[in-house]
Amino acid sequence: MKLSILALATLLVASHGGLPAAACDAVAPGTATAIVVPGELDLGTHTPRTTVRNAVWLINPGDEPLELLSARGSCGCTVLDFTARVLPPKAGLEVPIRVTAPKNPGIHKTVTVTFTILDRAPLKLPIRIATVGDQLVRAEPVDLGPVTAGATISTWTQLVNTGDAPRRVTAARPGCKCVTLPDFAPVTIAPGEALDVQMEIEVSSTVGPTSREVTFVFEDRQVVTVPIRMQVTEPRIDALKQHLNDLYRTTCTGFRVDGDVVTAIAWEQDNPQPQGWITCRFNDDGTLQSTLFESITSL
Repeated sequence: MKLSILALATLLVASHGGLPAAACDAVAPGTATAIVVPGELDLGTHTPRTTVRNAVWLINPGDEPLELLSARGSCGCTVLDFTARVLPPKAGLEVPIRVTAPKNPGIHKTVTVTFTILDRAPLKLPIRIATVGDQLVRAEPVDLGPVTAGATISTWTQLVNTGDAPRRVTAARPGCKCVTLPDFAPVTIAPGEALDVQMEIEVSSTVGPTSREVTFVFEDRQVVTVPIRMQVTEPRIDALKQHLNDLYRTTCTGFRVDGDVVTAIAWEQDNPQPQGWITCRFNDDGTLQSTLFESITSL
């Protein structure tokens, strides 16, 4: 179902108790580079050397064309079906991706895909994949459940030495600056014993399922990666998402909060292509002030 921009703006404002429709001005989109949707890929757990296929979208929400120069994975296990081209304003480009799982069992691996754009900061896409099997040091994934956008969370992970010899962990490498380990120091873990490690996590402003990770390095160069999964929530988003789903048969993803402005991507249900870019501005009391829906062209 095609959405009417005027109807969407009018009905959304009225339903959320904001200003009368006649008093609403459209929200002008800010200057933006492209965005990648989803912002990360978790390909799950597979047998070693399995090839997994998926895809992401590059979307230009701005008013100027963007020149896409290249797309490269951080290792040879990742292949992208990508050709340099210009991405017009309010357009989306699907990029198929193939990733081959590690050859060894019990491995959690993150590959980073970098999209280079002329005169813009590069876009980074983390892709996570794991293989079945056991390691000498076991670490269970951390599941934080629902967390509030922009919050700071304190949590713990545990490394268990399942072997019959001591294992010395020499370093801990968070996957981003948003994760810190305030009390970590190199230590030896005796057979059968566990090491508790505290982590401080700054939750992102992008609403929806997301994950982070910490990689622990051992003396024999074995690495153990601990995924940290969470569902980022924000009260204004829940109401807006439900409204769009109910009235317009539209699924919205990629919600991002920037003060009193919320942006999102609209997809028609059962349609794998993006339909529109939504920009919403909220009042201080949480009611919707104005909304702009702009159609996205799929290339």
